[in-house]
Amino acid sequence: MGMGIHRGWWIVLLSTALWAQAGCGSSNPLGRKAISGTVTLDGVPLASGSIEFTPLGGGVSSGAVIESGKYEIPAESGLPPGKYRVSIVDNPPAAPLPPGHMPGDDLPPQPKPRVPPSWNQNSTHEIEVTQQGPNRFDFSISTKSR
Repeated sequence: MGMGIHRGWWIVLLSTALWAQAGCGSSNPLGRKAISGTVTLDGVPLASGSIEFTPLGGGVSSGAVIESGKYEIPAESGLPPGKYRVSIVDNPPAAPLPPGHMPGDDLPPQPKPRVPPSWNQNSTHEIEVTQQGPNRFDFSISTKSR
């Protein structure tokens, strides 16, 4: 019975020690960097979506939700310096249900994503995260072919 109390204090002491170290930088062994930026689609901030960074040479990947054209990844879940492939998808809002819609009725067709495949499954877009930063990456996506 007394053992549980000691174990509880040990967890508190350990987590306090880890928290105290966080300010010293030793809790970030991979040297992760905070990443942020903006995403526009045809010149307008992307309302809702997600962005993912995949390392080109193996390693740690990360991503974030895009809201009102902005994304942010804090350092603790950020990216170590290196080159990454960028993938962006949008989340178009669901189509509204027609008046008088009953459960079991067919749903209206859902809007198709507007971000082209050249920015997600076929993406060749890359960024390089650097040690000195700032690691801010803005993306301007166009759906119009040139």
